[in-house]
Amino acid sequence: MANLIGCLAMSHAPQLMLNPDHWGLLNTREKERLPEKPELERETAEVKWAKWNGCMEAIAKLRQKLEAFDPDVLIVVGDDQHENLIDDNMPPFSIYMGEEVEASSSLRYLNQPKSENRTRYRVDAKLAEALTLGLMDEGFDPAYSKRTRYEGGLGHAFARVLKFLMPEPTRRIVPVMVNTYYPPAPLARRCVKFGAALASLVRRFPSDDRVVVIGSGGLSHTKIDEELDQRFIQALQQNNLAYMSTMPASVLIEGTSEIRNWIVTAGAANRSGTLLDYFPLYRTRTGVGCAMGFAYWDVN
Repeated sequence: MANLIGCLAMSHAPQLMLNPDHWGLLNTREKERLPEKPELERETAEVKWAKWNGCMEAIAKLRQKLEAFDPDVLIVVGDDQHENLIDDNMPPFSIYMGEEVEASSSLRYLNQPKSENRTRYRVDAKLAEALTLGLMDEGFDPAYSKRTRYEGGLGHAFARVLKFLMPEPTRRIVPVMVNTYYPPAPLARRCVKFGAALASLVRRFPSDDRVVVIGSGGLSHTKIDEELDQRFIQALQQNNLAYMSTMPASVLIEGTSEIRNWIVTAGAANRSGTLLDYFPLYRTRTGVGCAMGFAYWDVN
């Protein structure tokens, strides 16, 4: 049977793709017009660069951890922001089961077309199909797709994390899309159970493959909530799935909703996780930015 050997999770916000000197290219949003917070005067250019460099170091450590796991297959759990799941059909969970798929890491902030910076990935279609069918037996009814309709292929939640952690497409993938952004989104307790079901099905899949689950997104943004992040991180470190299950939908909104992808991953691991690092990257003095987190779980 296949072996779930570990799990990883990391943020994917564009502030990771752009160094602090270029954060001004990011869209100015209504929330950025909130009153300034005097305590954020400490977020100087020097501090921003130190935090960003810390993020790059954490990503390098995650990449090393992935290499140490040496998996055959990556199950990537990410959200979709009106890329492949749009208003005509937006299921809570969807699995891609085509034979291959492309993803573009182009940034619109740099006016890079999605026809560029594309990578083609092999998909483990047999595992994807087994997960889809098995989830039905586990009480879930996931959608599936064998094609993408987004001009960039897979959405940014997949493209960016794969680019960071697997620069060369040497391993097979299974993309699992979670509708975190657009209500009604799956409840946190549902995400815990979904992750547990994924892990159980991997372990029952007839192969000798080594499998890693990767959660993409989070932590709190666009308005950073460090207290929320620290409570979640503590739950991650203590394998407190009960706490994660009770996180209210009223908190898991907008960018912060991507914590659901971490919850799915934590549910799959069902072990105490290790936080590599956490950096709240403020890009304005109103508290707007993205809190970046990087973690892993040793499962076997």
